[in-house]
Amino acid sequence: LGSKRFPNKVIRFIYGLPMIEHVRRRAILSNIFNKILIVSNSILIKKKLSSFKSKTILTKKKHFNGTSRVSEIAKKFNYDYGFVLFADEPFININMLKKCSKVLNKNKNVSVFNVVTNLKNGDMKSPQVVKSYINNKGYIIDYFRNSQNYYIKKNLKKSTGLLIIKKKILIKFSLLKIKLKEKKLKIEQFRFLENEIPIKSIFFKDIYPSINNKKEFNDLLKLIKKDRKEQNNLKKIKAIEY
Repeated sequence: LGSKRFPNKVIRFIYGLPMIEHVRRRAILSNIFNKILIVSNSILIKKKLSSFKSKTILTKKKHFNGTSRVSEIAKKFNYDYGFVLFADEPFININMLKKCSKVLNKNKNVSVFNVVTNLKNGDMKSPQVVKSYINNKGYIIDYFRNSQNYYIKKNLKKSTGLLIIKKKILIKFSLLKIKLKEKKLKIEQFRFLENEIPIKSIFFKDIYPSINNKKEFNDLLKLIKKDRKEQNNLKKIKAIEY
């Protein structure tokens, strides 16, 4: 709720539902999860979502990032991989979640995945967009916000908020040392890389972005109005009785 550019954004209503509830319902529609939890330090979020019968777990107040917050409760449940979905990506692709589940089954030796997508006009110049540099084996070897001209363009992708993490790694995430690049760039994926935990990329084309400010919020709603698939998804989302 403390976004400086767009206060209380995750409880802003979109098509009759709070932004965060759209994410939860898309997770439900993917039909790949045995448990879906809201993890927050906000009593207000818990109250807002109680009418939708969501399971909300309150954590301690301060965390450096969302993955750290999830790490606090990670050992309480039985699972192989945890999907960390962020509440400011209300139009996360349902089929993408399904495909990610299939990727896990083929790569059980990998501990951390990060979904990436193609860069669009203006992304390279925007410090709000986290860029990733991927090697020829599909592993992410660096993240950055400002343009890095020495990287090969074809290996550059936009990092999304979707992280998929093995239970044992997710449990110890908050215990891993915070090092130089994470502190400087405020990119939580460096917690893995700087502690020598590889991150494998999963690529999907043309993913709808997260919402960082009111302009992005309004621009995204305009795009969704023109997207027939998303309009059909919205009908399914509204029909869920949870």
